[in-house]
Amino acid sequence: MKSITNSITSSHYIQRLAFDYIETYSLQRGDEYEAALKVLKPEYNRLKVKKEKRNNLTETEEIRLSELDTLLGVTQYLIDDTGRFHFSSQRINTFQYDNEAVSLLKNILLAKTTDVSHWMCAPIYRDAIVFYKNSGEIVSVLNICLSCEAMAIDCSNQIVAGSGTYEMLRKFFKDIGHPVE
Repeated sequence: MKSITNSITSSHYIQRLAFDYIETYSLQRGDEYEAALKVLKPEYNRLKVKKEKRNNLTETEEIRLSELDTLLGVTQYLIDDTGRFHFSSQRINTFQYDNEAVSLLKNILLAKTTDVSHWMCAPIYRDAIVFYKNSGEIVSVLNICLSCEAMAIDCSNQIVAGSGTYEMLRKFFKDIGHPVE
């Protein structure tokens, strides 16, 4: 079965979004994350190989393989299907709607979409923005891979932007304290 992917431009995305404040997050980077991978990946690979070769995992091993697959096996987003934040995520900032950082972000996302890159790599979302209502309800999550120049709300909803938008986002994240490479 083929998955259906919807895509809209970053300007359409931000224009349609009604929110009161944002939080910015960094994920899938840093020494703690790398240390966790060194522990988790060998266990994940061992269980995967055992299942592929012998298909004799215990119930406990099946559960653990499923957990590890969720953490390591596919493209990772800030918030998973169950509503949990990625284990490596760190909140960097919170900005109210009327903050100049939010105005700058909106202007960046409103930039005209030209020179769209089509990298053949799978995105690794290391930066994200969560848009909230004052009640604390999440309105939307924008996952951003600056390396691949990719943005997504989730696996089915992609945001299209031009190379210039990603250059401005890279500067934006650096300026507000994200450890952008």
